[in-house]
Amino acid sequence: MTSAPLTTARPTTTPRRMSGEDRRRQIVRIAMQQFSEKGFNGVTTKEIAARAGVSEAIIFRHFATKQDLYAAILDQKMKDADARSFWERMRELAARRDDQNFFETIMRHVIERHRADYSFQRLLFFSALEGHELSDMFFRLYVRDIFDFLADYIETRIREGAFREVNPHVVARSLFAMPFLQTMFEQLHGDQTVTGSPEALARAYSSIFFEGIRRPAAGARVHPAGETVVPS
Repeated sequence: MTSAPLTTARPTTTPRRMSGEDRRRQIVRIAMQQFSEKGFNGVTTKEIAARAGVSEAIIFRHFATKQDLYAAILDQKMKDADARSFWERMRELAARRDDQNFFETIMRHVIERHRADYSFQRLLFFSALEGHELSDMFFRLYVRDIFDFLADYIETRIREGAFREVNPHVVARSLFAMPFLQTMFEQLHGDQTVTGSPEALARAYSSIFFEGIRRPAAGARVHPAGETVVPS
């Protein structure tokens, strides 16, 4: 009589339950993805819950209001962008009066962050086009501080004689427009007319920008077209 082979029962395992913080990050990631694909009017908390594999009650346990969820999305994006290190670097360059590196660093940061996550740029487009409150929150909590910081630095350099007389707030917005449009054309239109690494693009754009606001050398005059002409 042949005995049946021995078998060892495998212990059953249950999926590891997410920690509260991991679940919160998961919900934020899914919400951001859904909003960037469908806009805010096309996404419900029920849909976000289904994608996360939880009930709507879990969503509201982590985010009592929609504003809490929107604020968490912005906070997560600032962490992803390492905003604290960026600000430290900008203050260091400002203190050294390293003008061209100052502008180049900002432009490279914008290009790098947008290329790393086009979904956030799409999300901001949707929020602005739909008149959604996240757009106002983003501007009020983050963008305004950046523009004010840039305008203050530019105004200081004008007083110190490094830059010509220009409107500091116009200059601050112009600085962001160049790298922003670069990545917007890449994302929306697949445009590759101008391409390159973030470093190379930031260097090219910042050089054009810097030459536009730098005070001409003594004895030079500014041509009506904007070119600096040095008498021979």
